Amino acid sequence: MAKASLNGLSSDLAGGADTIVARATASGRGALAVIRVSGSESAGIGRRLCPGLQFSRGWEAAVVELFDADGESLERAVAVPYPGPRSYTGEDMLEVSVHGSPSLVEAAIETCIAAGARRAEAGEFTRRAVANGKLDLIQAEAVADLIAADSANQLRNAREQMAGRLSAEFLDLRRMLVGLLAFFEAALDYEAQGVVVEAGHIAERLGECRVQLQELLQTAAAGERIRGGLRVVILGPPNAGKSTLFNCLCGSERAIVSPQPGTTRDVIDAEVEISGVRIVLQDTAGLRVGGDTVEAEGHRRAKSAAAAADLAVFLWPTDAEEPEPAVDAMAGLEVIRVRSKADLGVAEESETGWLAVSGVTGQGVDELRAEIAAIAGAEIVDLGGSVAIGARHRVALDRAREELEGCEVSRPEMAAERVRWAIRAIEEMIGAVETEEVLDEVFSSFCIGK
Repeated sequence: MAKASLNGLSSDLAGGADTIVARATASGRGALAVIRVSGSESAGIGRRLCPGLQFSRGWEAAVVELFDADGESLERAVAVPYPGPRSYTGEDMLEVSVHGSPSLVEAAIETCIAAGARRAEAGEFTRRAVANGKLDLIQAEAVADLIAADSANQLRNAREQMAGRLSAEFLDLRRMLVGLLAFFEAALDYEAQGVVVEAGHIAERLGECRVQLQELLQTAAAGERIRGGLRVVILGPPNAGKSTLFNCLCGSERAIVSPQPGTTRDVIDAEVEISGVRIVLQDTAGLRVGGDTVEAEGHRRAKSAAAAADLAVFLWPTDAEEPEPAVDAMAGLEVIRVRSKADLGVAEESETGWLAVSGVTGQGVDELRAEIAAIAGAEIVDLGGSVAIGARHRVALDRAREELEGCEVSRPEMAAERVRWAIRAIEEMIGAVETEEVLDEVFSSFCIGK
């Protein structure tokens, strides 16, 4: 069985001694593309691809002539050698920047393969960085989050986690758990010698571990919101201006707008950024009694979207003659109440708790964004990078919490075993694993070349 330690994984988990190659930039045609090579044969492959390169002069960019597998000149490029261990992967590594022609990139990669490299698998470069102690698993996940970040909040937290903030929290928790285990082990050893260890000291240590673990676990909800975004659903009766407001908030014509009631029959999603927070905005079918079977299905989907949402924006037009309806879809949801179509008339001043908004003129839209941002700020607290942002983090913390909850100071032998399992759960988070299963999960979402 392949092993790993807190200081890095085995070469088996890293993918063996093969030298790998891949395009490190997005596929397709572009101005530039970067080809990345990593492994013990990087220097030799570099001499084949660009004979003028002096690999020993590491970390210096050089203009070189590239050649294909048949020795024909390809073009002039910029190459940077990174002798290990001072590289991203910890191995000898080479990066070559070429013009972004797919044919040119493929010819260069084929040259590397002819010289002894193989094509990299998804996430294999970062996986090797973990194997060689350059990153831990939490930092590796942050690499993927950094690439996928589409809001300032996501970017900030990914950057902080790459810097090791969350890893430090997990290592500190592990240190505390190891100390707790030592207390239980000492209680067992001293008991055999007729010496009693003060139970109050053990209970105090156990309580401290539980508190720190719970504090980390409480960041999981914020972490999932940072990664997945705050879900905001727009609700209201037909012809309340939901699609108009949706398009206004999106900044584009995403939904069809028509004076005919019941135009929107399905849930339409769009991702927007408000005050640095990713918002998943949803336009829904108008809620009313009656309608045909298709409209009834639209109602069902609107209610389903509301049930999964974090926040509802409820629209009631200023020109509506009937009183505001009671909408059961909003039960249990935080709601921003909006008097829509404010360009047609002004809501009564006595109507407190309502925002007058027009998706046509933009009146009140900035105020609505500010309200959404205020709620998002309360839902997604900036925890400075110490956020258990992934489902894998939450599951591991839950396992550790369950083990500690089952610890009884009066039964040190059973408690010691539970603490060992709690430590194991935390170690899986930072790279101390015994199989490839966790690694496969972490790197399954990575792109080739990273």
